[in-house]
Formats: sequence, structure tokens, C-alpha cells
Amino acid sequence: MHEPSLILIVDDNPNNIKVIFNFLKQSGFKVLVANNGQDALKKLEQVSPDLILLDVMMPIINGFEVCRRLKLNPATQDIPIIFMTALSEVTDKVKGLTLGAVDYITKPIEQEELLSRVRLHLKLRSLTLTLQIKNSHLTQEIAARQAAEAKLQQLNQELEQRVAQRTQELEKALKELQIREEKLSYEASHDMLTGLFNRSWLVEYLTRIIKVNQLNPQNDCTVFFLDLDGFKNINDSFGHLIGDEVLKCVTNRLQTHLGSQAKIARLGGDEFFISLEKPGKMTEITELAQSLLKFLQNPLKINNYRISLSGSIGIIPSIVGYEKPSNILRDVDIAMYQAKQAGKGCYTILTSQMQFQALERMQIEVELQEALEREEFCLYYQPIFSLKTEELVGFEALVRWQHPKKGFLQPSAFITVAEETGLIEAIDFQSLKIACQQIEEWKNTVKVNFPLVVNVNFSARQFHKQEVVEQIKEIYCQAKLDPGVIKIEITETAFLEAISTAKHILEQIHSDGIQICVDDFGTGYSSLSRLHTFPAETLKIDRSFINLLDDKVEGITIVSTIISLAHNLGMDVVAEGIETKKQLEKLKELGCEFGQGFLFSQPLPSKEATELLAKYVPIRI
Repeated sequence: MHEPSLILIVDDNPNNIKVIFNFLKQSGFKVLVANNGQDALKKLEQVSPDLILLDVMMPIINGFEVCRRLKLNPATQDIPIIFMTALSEVTDKVKGLTLGAVDYITKPIEQEELLSRVRLHLKLRSLTLTLQIKNSHLTQEIAARQAAEAKLQQLNQELEQRVAQRTQELEKALKELQIREEKLSYEASHDMLTGLFNRSWLVEYLTRIIKVNQLNPQNDCTVFFLDLDGFKNINDSFGHLIGDEVLKCVTNRLQTHLGSQAKIARLGGDEFFISLEKPGKMTEITELAQSLLKFLQNPLKINNYRISLSGSIGIIPSIVGYEKPSNILRDVDIAMYQAKQAGKGCYTILTSQMQFQALERMQIEVELQEALEREEFCLYYQPIFSLKTEELVGFEALVRWQHPKKGFLQPSAFITVAEETGLIEAIDFQSLKIACQQIEEWKNTVKVNFPLVVNVNFSARQFHKQEVVEQIKEIYCQAKLDPGVIKIEITETAFLEAISTAKHILEQIHSDGIQICVDDFGTGYSSLSRLHTFPAETLKIDRSFINLLDDKVEGITIVSTIISLAHNLGMDVVAEGIETKKQLEKLKELGCEFGQGFLFSQPLPSKEATELLAKYVPIRI
């Protein structure tokens, strides 16, 4: 909706102003009034009306002078002015029109005539403004078109000069793009260090081979998976630059030895995948593997270094029956791992038994992770007794897995996999947490009033990470326990293989008040000279030596030596695996302080261990 037009009435007669004001207001206009010329000029400095009704005969400044001044002012010169006058002389009218007025209305004023003339001149002004705007736009457009045409002409001239240049540049760019695309395609499917195919290419290749094989099983292939033995030692000893040169030399040897009969891919690190699309008989396959390993064993000379190599090869003689590349890679890796287990410079052909065992191991790994999340692990507690007083002095906490389908599983069923995958660390901490909660429960319910220590087994992996100190502390603090009620057991082999960092961490744990026990003592007998450097209160004699006490003199000698060594180092001794009274009596004679085994008690679940503790009566054997 349009805003009402604003009309300025300039008249020194109040009655005229009142009549015209009311009439125009009723007709829908906005109206502003001025009582004389001076007043009008002052108000026009602040507002810009759409039309001015201007009386001619006014004191001081008459209408003609007001009109003259307005037309000289750029801000007001376009406002239409209608003179209101009683003068009837033609010369007066001509004078007003000459000054720039658009019309005359003779007094006394007829309202309808006034309204008609006002509307007419407002419409004319609106049309004039619209026309001015269009003319301005048209002028601008004409100027723009003229400039554009001039510019276009100039551009056409420049374009003609540049077309040839751009054509040449485009041809050059297309060639460079083609080269780049070829390079990207090559990089997407090749290993940049050796120039061999990479994993991405291999997956596509195996996918294609599997489809062809499914249509025609005669289009079979044999695959090798080669991994260099001890390549990490080469990098550590000579540096990665030498290591890269070794990989290049190995690549050259593989290509030289295998020729065009094989496709070779590097999967990363020192792993190579070899596909023979025309497999021979089993004897030919094994002969090729043997010759390849022998060829690799020839020493390399790089930067005046003489480097010896060997490799392990896993073999799948046929891929018939495979549906996924990942399964082929998984199984040939299984075979290669078995070759490494057999020793350096070996090859192994995949068997169904290997495949089954590997899949079973992977399943255990998945189930172990789920077991940790579901807290399926629990502890059994084997009592430890004083051999002299036959009193209960503590327990060894032994982890068990409450498998949802297989029932209770002994550590032998899962600890090895847990160690290899690193899950043993989470299991150890979960075991320590359960043990601390159990001790706290015994303190509150059984009211134990004698020193009681619970031994918790920890993997050697734990002691390569500084944060293990705070993690252990957090667990026994949450249970509000004195650290002296906990004894960490770590195997002798792990003790004696510990690096300086691990030794430092063990010392920190020991300084916090946690006791340390060397478990399975005797299996690392050749390294006893280092034992005195480690913080430990207790040695546990391995059960294999305790079994020798029944019949063999050398068993007594070994156990006696271990006990003497421990005492000389200020440690007490626990004999584990005591099963006969003869073993017990002999251990007492030799001065062994503590013992555990089936002769005393088998490992007990929490409830039975609590009952034993609650009724505590010294056991007589």
C-alpha cells in the first residue's frame, strides 16, 4: 500500500489554511502548513513534500520570492508548486509560471478544482519521476552496452591472439594430465619403495582370480607369503635407509629368481605375497620354496655392510574353494607364522589343522575381549601355609574364566592368547581389582585379625609402562587397603629378562609397600647372578623341582640350593605344588618357610575360601 502524498500549504490567512487543511486531510493526504514564506523555507530544510500550495500575496517574502528560492535549491527545485492567488492579471500568472510553478488556482478556491489539480500534478510528478528513473537506467544501459561493445571488440582481438597460445597450453596440460593420471594409477597399485604391486592391487587381483576359479577350477594358483626373519634387527642396527635398500635387493632377487611365472606384491614392512598362476605338483612347489629361501640367504653388501638374510614362507597350494581375498591372506599368514615358529629359513604348507587352530585362536581373542567387557573372569584362591606352624598365612589368587558356553576355563586355555594380544594387561588389573574387593569383604565380614597376604599374578608386559604404578595404587586405594596385604607375582624368566625401565617400575611399586614374589623359580637358573638386583621378598620354587623331592637326590640338592640362595638374599621361600607328606617333611628339613599345593588344599572359589578363613583352625597334616 502506497504512503499518502505529503502536501505543504503556505498561506498567511489562517482561515484559508484551515479550510484547505481539513479538505485535503479528508481526501487522504498528509498535510503540513506554513504561516508565511519564512516559515515555509525553514520547514523545507527538514522535509520534502510531494507538492506545495503557495499563496502569492504574503508579507515580507511573497510567494514569487519563495518559488524563486526553491527553484534555485537542488533539494527543492523538482517539487511541483501551485500558486493560490486572487490576482487575475495574465502578467502575474506568466510571472509565476516563469519562476517554475506548474499551475495557478484562483481564490476563492473551489475544493473540487483544488482536488483535481492536486491529483493531476501529483500524478504528473510521479510519472516524471518514473520517466526520469527509466531514462537514467536507459542511459546507463546504453553507456554500459557501448562500453561492453568496445570491450568485446577489444576482447575479440585479444582472444584471437590468445587462442593459439591457449590451444598450445591446453595440449600441454592434457599431456601432463595424462601423465599424472598414469602416475596416480601406478601409485594406487604399486609400492613406491620397491615398485612391486601393493595390497590394494592384490585384493583386486585375488578377487578376479577367485571369480575365474569359481567358473573354471582348473584356473588355479598357488600363493606364497614371505616374511624376512629378523628384519627389525636390521633397521635397528643399520638404520631405516639401509633397511630400505635391503628391501629393494630382496625385490630384485625375487624378480630374478621367479621371473615372469609369478606376480609379486609387497604388503608392507618386510612381507611379500607371491602368486603362481600355473602351479605345479607339490614337489615342484616345495622345491621352488626351498630354492627361493636358499637364494635369499646369500649375504648382501650394502654401503660396505655385509648383511645376512633369511625368510619364512607360508604356502597355500591351491585357492580352490576360497570366496574372499581376506581369507586367502589370513590362511597364508597362518602358514607363514607356523614356518616362523619352526625356525629361521623354513617354509610351511597350510593344513586344515593349522587353519582350525588359528581360527580357534582368533575366536578366543574375540571372546576374551567380550569376557572383559562382561566381567566373566573370577578368582579361585589357593591357600598358602606356614610349613613350621601349619597356619594359614595367605592365598594365591588364580584367574578363571566363566565362559558362557564352555563353563570354567583354566588359564592354560586362554593366557597364551591373552599374552600375545595384549589383553593380559586388562585381565591382570581386573584380577587385582577382584582380589582387593575380596580382601575388603573379608576385613568387614570375617574380621581377620592376623596378617593375611593375597598373591596376584601379573604379566611381565605390565612393567614396561610407567602408568602401571598409579593404576595399581588406584585399585588398592579404592578398596581402602594397606598395600602390604598385596603381593605381586611375576615369573623368574620375566624378572631376569626385565630391562632397566621394568626394573625401575618394580622398584617404585615395591617402595609403595606392595610386596614382590618371584614365581616359578628355578626355570631361569642360568641367570641367578642378576637376581639380587631386583626388589623381592619371596621366591617360589617351581613345582617341577618339588616333584623331584620324592625320589631323586639331585632334586633335594637343587631345592636346598635355591632355599639357601633366597635366605642369603634376605628372602623367604614358598614351595608350590606340594602333593605328598614326604615332600612336606623334606621341605621342613631344608628350612622352607611356606608352601601350597593339593596336599593342603586345591584352589577354592570365593565362598569356600571365605568359609576356610572364617572357621580358621591351624591345619594338621
